[in-house]
Amino acid sequence: MKNRKFGFYAGAVLVLLLFAINLYVFFTREWESSYFPASYATLYYSLDVPTIRRWEVDDRNRIRLVLACAKDIREWRVLTDGGNEQQASGMTPSFRIDTTFSVLHTYRLLPVPEGECLPVEITIRFYSREFYGASGLARPDVYVVRSTVPCGEFEQFAVADWADDYAYVGPEALAEADRIVHQEVGIHETDPTFVRMEKLTRYLRPKLKGCGGVPKDDERWENPWLLYNELVSGTGKGWCTEHARVWVFWANRAGIPTRFVFNAHTQDNTIDYSGHAFAESFVREQGRWAYVDLSQSQIYITDRAGQVLNTAELYQLNQHNAFDSAFARMYIDWLWEGRPGIAGRDTVETVPFPLCNNAVREEFPVGSILKYRRPPDVEDVRDIYTGFLKDRTFLKANLERYLFKPQLAYSLYPTEGAHTYFVRRALFYAWVASVLLWLLAAWRGRRKTAS
Repeated sequence: MKNRKFGFYAGAVLVLLLFAINLYVFFTREWESSYFPASYATLYYSLDVPTIRRWEVDDRNRIRLVLACAKDIREWRVLTDGGNEQQASGMTPSFRIDTTFSVLHTYRLLPVPEGECLPVEITIRFYSREFYGASGLARPDVYVVRSTVPCGEFEQFAVADWADDYAYVGPEALAEADRIVHQEVGIHETDPTFVRMEKLTRYLRPKLKGCGGVPKDDERWENPWLLYNELVSGTGKGWCTEHARVWVFWANRAGIPTRFVFNAHTQDNTIDYSGHAFAESFVREQGRWAYVDLSQSQIYITDRAGQVLNTAELYQLNQHNAFDSAFARMYIDWLWEGRPGIAGRDTVETVPFPLCNNAVREEFPVGSILKYRRPPDVEDVRDIYTGFLKDRTFLKANLERYLFKPQLAYSLYPTEGAHTYFVRRALFYAWVASVLLWLLAAWRGRRKTAS
């Protein structure tokens, strides 16, 4: 009997001790610590763009692609060098190839009906085993395959996984926001992505004029609809973070899948809270994420060919000051009027990016961590925990991020994100296990006592 009591109380002490350790780690963690390192491929190669997991040789003159995509494509038109059309089916399309020695051929797979996803294009150059055998080298047939779409096995997300539906804002507020999008911003269902982005920027920038300043603590746990209305009414102020959250909200309501991105600096492989917040919007026509900075009135950045650039690409370019071939599409308002080399007023213009890239130059040093926020679009808790009592979504999101749904991050430096989550999860599961074992021991003890 004494041994059972001792075991019962010892188990209770262990449960309370592990619970206390979990609370200590939770409340003493560093600012903005909920992030997990991810690859460029995971962050930027969306499942909305077909990905070649691998390719297989069916026979010498026929190959099969194993594809992954957010949509299940049933049929493909396959063009060889622009002609010689053939048909292929499903997500493992098989088609004939030209095995003329060393000749480069291009195979373009178009979904049926067109528009279901972006086309898949590969090139193949064939070297036969007979060619190698004639030189005394025992090698099989060699197929040199290259592609315009991502290739390989890696974790991927669909664009919809990043776009918040804002159900927690409430149906009445969302109905009013959607009315504004269509009636005041003037966005139509047929508008392409670039047009939507320009219309939205022209609408939001005048609304937010004069709202810059230090945000209140309450703005951290307000939903973006409330935040926007406070900024517009003059009862709230905001930095780049608040501008980015406003853009993410309105862009998603306008049919532009958009995510919040925060760039922090590092110290000892952890986040030192000083950086810049902005957004990335998905341009479906290109199948790419575009860097957007509403606080700088920058709608998107492109290369010389008109392809939008994402945050990681700008980060890399900044390490070499290689912006000569980059251009900013921006709304010329009070922030940029009269700047050297930037012409226009109350108009959207394309400007050489070196004329307006101060934020990127200053905020994207080599020791940066780029954090990509998955829904819901609420802030990370920062020292003040009263928001947990004021907003259920804020509480739920922060607890999820603390253990199970970290913000993914990209950096050129090694970071401590993976180690941080290993410790958190190990402590949490140890506490859960201790509770279960204690309850089991208590139940077995009661059974023995009853018998």
